[in-house]
Amino acid sequence: MRLNKEQKQKIMNQYGVDRIWSFSRVNVAHNCLQEYIHTYLRHDIPHTDNVYTVFGSEVHDITESLTTKEFDLNTASDAWKQFVKKWEEDPEALHFDTEKIKQSYLGNLTHYFAHTELPQGTKIHTELPVMTKVGGTDVKPKYVFVGYIDTEYIDDDGNVVLIDYKSSSKSSFSKAKLPEKSMQLMLYATGIHQHDKVPFEKIKARFDMMKYVTVHYKQENGKWNTSIQERSIWVSKMQKKLETKLKKAGIDKEESRKLIQIASLANNMDNLPDSVKEQFYITNYYIELELTEEKCQKLLEDIEKRCDELMELESLSEEDQDSFAEVNHRYNPDDYYETHLCSYHTSELFKKKESLLKNVLKPEFSVEENNQDNEMHSLFNDDKEDTTLEELFS
Repeated sequence: MRLNKEQKQKIMNQYGVDRIWSFSRVNVAHNCLQEYIHTYLRHDIPHTDNVYTVFGSEVHDITESLTTKEFDLNTASDAWKQFVKKWEEDPEALHFDTEKIKQSYLGNLTHYFAHTELPQGTKIHTELPVMTKVGGTDVKPKYVFVGYIDTEYIDDDGNVVLIDYKSSSKSSFSKAKLPEKSMQLMLYATGIHQHDKVPFEKIKARFDMMKYVTVHYKQENGKWNTSIQERSIWVSKMQKKLETKLKKAGIDKEESRKLIQIASLANNMDNLPDSVKEQFYITNYYIELELTEEKCQKLLEDIEKRCDELMELESLSEEDQDSFAEVNHRYNPDDYYETHLCSYHTSELFKKKESLLKNVLKPEFSVEENNQDNEMHSLFNDDKEDTTLEELFS
């Protein structure tokens, strides 16, 4: 349930602040300062959707209906298929960059809505607002954040479980990238700790990586092991293990090949002998966050610093804001986020400015009488690393 204007004003009055912050606001500034300036300060560019925000909204709605038990798996699966069909029939719909990306995304999410695990516990909530105080004191915080948890519930062990659903690739949540990716969910967990006095060890915060499953398989020594695979191809990825188990079950090589081919095409093991099937099962793939007092305190300090910097930026004149953004976040035409997803750099305002800039900076060449070579210097030198699509989205 989203807070309305009156409820937000009540919070501001209570803590003596003039703004309710959202993590998305801070994150926009992290991604692109110009986008922050034009979205939050000047309000001169429209919000723009992309294929991932369009699908993400639908994924969120169906998942919420599953969690609240408005949908069962059959209903959710049907709703998803109807949405995809409508999207495919819309000539003006936004599209994925490649057919391979499209097939992977749709295939994995189709499997998710047919086979996902539903939260098991009590006091299950979706879109639950959570407030986190940053800086200052508990009574007089410097900044107040409000966010919304995708799913929250109490498990059988009395833990408060927070789930954030992600339809992005697991490479975006590598060990190196996880600290940045987990800031928002950790901020929510800190808010639960502040408000409800729940110890951090009793809060379980996790990402549900919707495109993947954890495949559990029995090893030859009788112990179980796991493998993380894309949902739409998980059976084919078990081919080597299936060959070994079918051989052990007395099935010849040619028959084994046929059985595995059928199972891979169906992406299930329904056609395999029970003695083989019972050695495999799948569960959702979760990335669990390690929550400690020290880590969450460090998070609050980092977010406070980012807010301080944004307040300083907002105090500058428009000319100085643009100069600051140009120096600290120079436009990179090879960066996927900036060229495809950034509301500012995909706007007509930016395109017009870029066109004018090109005309002003159009180089003029002259040949000197002594025929000495003219030196050409690059106007801009951008060594910003490329960011791939799979690294950017969730």
